[in-house]
Amino acid sequence: MKPEPQEPVVRWYKEPMVWLVAGIPLLAVIWGGVMLTLALSTKDSLVSDSYYKDGVSYTENKAAFETASRLQVEADLRFNEDEVRLQLRGYFDELPNTLQLQLIHPTLEERDLTLFLQKMADNSYAGVNEMPLPERRRLWLTSPEQGWQIRATELIMPEQVVSLSYQ
Repeated sequence: MKPEPQEPVVRWYKEPMVWLVAGIPLLAVIWGGVMLTLALSTKDSLVSDSYYKDGVSYTENKAAFETASRLQVEADLRFNEDEVRLQLRGYFDELPNTLQLQLIHPTLEERDLTLFLQKMADNSYAGVNEMPLPERRRLWLTSPEQGWQIRATELIMPEQVVSLSYQ
Protein backbone atom coordinates (compact mmCIF):
# COMPACT_ATOMS: atom_id res chain seq x y z
CA MET A 1 0.00 0.00 0.00
CA LYS A 2 0.98 3.44 -0.76
CA PRO A 3 1.01 6.03 2.00
CA GLU A 4 -1.61 8.73 1.54
CA PRO A 5 -0.19 12.16 0.86
CA GLN A 6 -0.62 14.44 3.84
CA GLU A 7 -1.76 18.02 3.45
CA PRO A 8 0.79 20.50 4.62
CA VAL A 9 0.15 21.70 8.15
CA VAL A 10 -0.68 25.43 8.25
CA ARG A 11 -0.28 27.33 11.48
CA TRP A 12 -3.51 28.82 12.85
CA TYR A 13 -2.40 32.44 12.53
CA LYS A 14 -1.72 31.92 8.83
CA GLU A 15 -5.23 30.67 8.18
CA PRO A 16 -7.51 33.44 6.75
CA MET A 17 -10.70 31.86 8.10
CA VAL A 18 -9.45 32.15 11.69
CA TRP A 19 -8.92 35.87 11.25
CA LEU A 20 -12.37 36.26 9.74
CA VAL A 21 -14.09 34.36 12.55
CA ALA A 22 -12.10 35.93 15.40
CA GLY A 23 -11.41 39.32 13.84
CA ILE A 24 -14.97 40.60 13.46
CA PRO A 25 -15.95 40.10 17.13
CA LEU A 26 -12.57 41.45 18.24
CA LEU A 27 -13.05 44.55 16.11
CA ALA A 28 -16.57 45.00 17.55
CA VAL A 29 -15.22 44.84 21.12
CA ILE A 30 -12.48 47.38 20.35
CA TRP A 31 -14.93 49.75 18.63
CA GLY A 32 -17.34 49.38 21.55
CA GLY A 33 -14.57 50.40 23.93
CA VAL A 34 -13.79 53.47 21.83
CA MET A 35 -17.47 54.49 21.78
CA LEU A 36 -17.84 53.91 25.54
CA THR A 37 -14.76 56.06 26.20
CA LEU A 38 -16.16 58.86 24.03
CA ALA A 39 -19.58 58.63 25.69
CA LEU A 40 -18.13 58.86 29.19
CA SER A 41 -15.53 61.56 28.51
CA THR A 42 -17.48 64.08 26.40
CA LYS A 43 -20.20 66.47 27.46
CA ASP A 44 -23.77 65.90 26.35
CA SER A 45 -24.19 69.44 25.10
CA LEU A 46 -27.28 69.03 22.95
CA VAL A 47 -29.62 68.57 25.90
CA SER A 48 -30.91 71.84 27.30
CA ASP A 49 -31.24 72.01 31.06
CA SER A 50 -33.70 74.85 30.70
CA TYR A 51 -36.05 73.44 28.08
CA TYR A 52 -39.08 74.69 29.99
CA LYS A 53 -37.74 78.24 30.28
CA ASP A 54 -36.85 78.17 26.57
CA GLY A 55 -40.43 77.29 25.71
CA VAL A 56 -41.85 79.98 27.99
CA SER A 57 -39.46 82.60 26.61
CA TYR A 58 -40.73 81.87 23.09
CA THR A 59 -44.25 82.96 24.04
CA GLU A 60 -42.84 85.97 25.93
CA ASN A 61 -40.81 87.00 22.87
CA LYS A 62 -43.85 86.81 20.61
CA ALA A 63 -44.67 90.44 21.47
CA ALA A 64 -41.09 91.46 20.57
CA PHE A 65 -41.42 89.71 17.16
CA GLU A 66 -44.77 91.42 16.55
CA THR A 67 -43.24 94.81 17.36
CA ALA A 68 -40.37 94.11 14.93
CA SER A 69 -42.89 93.12 12.27
CA ARG A 70 -44.94 96.28 12.84
CA LEU A 71 -41.79 98.44 12.57
CA GLN A 72 -40.48 96.32 9.64
CA VAL A 73 -37.05 96.08 11.27
CA GLU A 74 -34.18 94.96 9.05
CA ALA A 75 -30.45 95.01 9.71
CA ASP A 76 -27.26 94.37 7.76
CA LEU A 77 -24.33 93.14 9.85
CA ARG A 78 -20.71 93.11 8.77
CA PHE A 79 -18.17 91.25 10.90
CA ASN A 80 -14.42 91.57 10.73
CA GLU A 81 -11.76 90.23 13.08
CA ASP A 82 -12.23 92.87 15.79
CA GLU A 83 -15.39 94.86 15.00
CA VAL A 84 -19.08 94.46 14.20
CA ARG A 85 -20.86 97.11 12.12
CA LEU A 86 -24.63 97.26 11.71
CA GLN A 87 -26.96 99.30 9.51
CA LEU A 88 -30.53 99.40 10.82
CA ARG A 89 -33.64 100.03 8.71
CA GLY A 90 -37.28 100.26 9.63
CA TYR A 91 -40.10 102.64 10.47
CA PHE A 92 -38.76 104.14 13.69
CA ASP A 93 -39.85 107.36 15.37
CA GLU A 94 -36.33 107.48 16.75
CA LEU A 95 -33.39 105.08 16.37
CA PRO A 96 -32.41 103.27 19.57
CA ASN A 97 -29.14 104.36 21.20
CA THR A 98 -27.94 100.81 21.89
CA LEU A 99 -28.65 97.36 20.52
CA GLN A 100 -27.93 93.95 21.98
CA LEU A 101 -26.63 91.24 19.64
CA GLN A 102 -26.58 87.70 20.98
CA LEU A 103 -24.37 85.23 19.10
CA ILE A 104 -25.67 81.84 20.17
CA HIS A 105 -23.60 78.74 19.47
CA PRO A 106 -25.73 75.85 18.15
CA THR A 107 -24.60 73.35 20.82
CA LEU A 108 -22.24 74.84 23.43
CA GLU A 109 -23.73 77.37 25.84
CA GLU A 110 -20.31 78.45 27.14
CA ARG A 111 -19.44 79.73 23.63
CA ASP A 112 -22.44 82.09 23.49
CA LEU A 113 -21.58 85.78 23.24
CA THR A 114 -23.54 88.96 23.90
CA LEU A 115 -22.35 92.11 22.15
CA PHE A 116 -23.59 95.62 22.86
CA LEU A 117 -23.69 97.86 19.81
CA GLN A 118 -23.51 101.63 20.25
CA LYS A 119 -25.09 104.15 17.87
CA MET A 120 -22.47 106.12 15.93
CA ALA A 121 -22.66 109.63 14.40
CA ASP A 122 -23.60 108.25 10.95
CA ASN A 123 -26.60 106.33 12.44
CA SER A 124 -24.81 103.00 12.11
CA TYR A 125 -24.00 100.81 15.10
CA ALA A 126 -20.61 99.44 16.13
CA GLY A 127 -19.36 96.96 18.67
CA VAL A 128 -16.34 94.81 19.52
CA ASN A 129 -16.17 91.35 17.95
CA GLU A 130 -14.78 88.72 20.33
CA MET A 131 -15.66 85.71 18.16
CA PRO A 132 -13.18 83.91 15.90
CA LEU A 133 -14.37 83.78 12.29
CA PRO A 134 -15.82 81.91 10.46
CA GLU A 135 -18.50 80.58 12.81
CA ARG A 136 -22.07 79.36 12.48
CA ARG A 137 -24.31 81.12 15.01
CA ARG A 138 -27.86 82.06 15.79
CA LEU A 139 -28.11 85.84 15.75
CA TRP A 140 -30.64 87.58 18.00
CA LEU A 141 -30.73 91.36 17.59
CA THR A 142 -32.72 93.10 20.31
CA SER A 143 -33.56 96.65 21.22
CA PRO A 144 -34.24 96.72 24.97
CA GLU A 145 -35.36 100.37 24.65
CA GLN A 146 -38.03 99.71 22.02
CA GLY A 147 -38.89 96.10 22.83
CA TRP A 148 -38.34 94.42 19.46
CA GLN A 149 -36.26 91.43 18.38
CA ILE A 150 -35.23 89.87 15.07
CA ARG A 151 -33.43 86.56 14.54
CA ALA A 152 -31.45 84.60 11.96
CA THR A 153 -29.09 81.64 11.75
CA GLU A 154 -26.05 82.24 9.58
CA LEU A 155 -22.51 81.14 8.82
CA ILE A 156 -20.56 84.29 9.67
CA MET A 157 -17.60 84.98 7.43
CA PRO A 158 -15.18 87.93 7.67
CA GLU A 159 -16.33 91.03 5.72
CA GLN A 160 -19.51 89.29 4.54
CA VAL A 161 -22.85 91.07 5.01
CA VAL A 162 -25.38 89.14 7.12
CA SER A 163 -28.99 90.27 6.78
CA LEU A 164 -31.55 90.01 9.55
CA SER A 165 -35.22 90.65 8.99
CA TYR A 166 -38.52 90.73 10.87
CA GLN A 167 -39.92 87.95 8.66
